[in-house]
Amino acid sequence: MSLSREHDAAWRGFLRSSALLLRVLDAELRAEHGMTHRTYDALVQLSEAPGRRLHMKDLAAALVHSASGLTRIVDGLERSGYARREPDPANRRSTLVVLTPEGLAALEKAWPTHVRGVERHFAAQVSPEQARVLAEVFRGITTNLEDGPPPAS
Repeated sequence: MSLSREHDAAWRGFLRSSALLLRVLDAELRAEHGMTHRTYDALVQLSEAPGRRLHMKDLAAALVHSASGLTRIVDGLERSGYARREPDPANRRSTLVVLTPEGLAALEKAWPTHVRGVERHFAAQVSPEQARVLAEVFRGITTNLEDGPPPAS
């Protein structure tokens, strides 16, 4: 089994462009805010969660980046004062990650840098029609994977 030439080119283009884009966005956040894109991503997920808190497993599932090293990410958030761990009052064996006011302030400060980078390195390269097509394509892929991919044969 092999991919068509078009699918192979699209797949390789997606991998390369997404890796380069994340690398550039990370470098910009580091330079301007001393924050990695992984930290930014975690702050976004926490800021959008009910009560600005998530269970560790839910934070791992919500991250755009791989959840590997989640403990290190949360350790870094705590060291920076951006988040704290709390036992879940409903289940003391479960840990919540809670966004602090300092974490929200850091996110609000970094947000314009992130948006400017996405505009410059992504949106400026993609027409509105291309953006609609990409959104539809990625929505379909995401829905398929969230529903659970079929078992490998």
